[in-house]
Amino acid sequence: MLDIRADGGGRLVLSGRFDAAQAEHASRVFRDLESPTIVDCSGLDYISSAGIAVIMDAFERLAGRGHVLRLEKLAPRVRDVFVFAGLDRVLGIP
Repeated sequence: MLDIRADGGGRLVLSGRFDAAQAEHASRVFRDLESPTIVDCSGLDYISSAGIAVIMDAFERLAGRGHVLRLEKLAPRVRDVFVFAGLDRVLGIP
């Protein structure tokens, strides 16, 4: 189960598992983003390709409007997924 909480000031906090079963719900939340956003992933245990697709869609949409979507506080196992996909460079994940 994925929990998405708006923490104010352009910040989302994700926790749980971000997989295909959660992608539709998450997509609705991420589609509503209209300003620079920081996504706190400290509570995210797992992300699948479906979760990555939702994040990349929001990233590209916001970038097209001159805004930034930044991921922070990724657990090593979640960060590794982005690194293996080569998306750490695209998303600016340190």
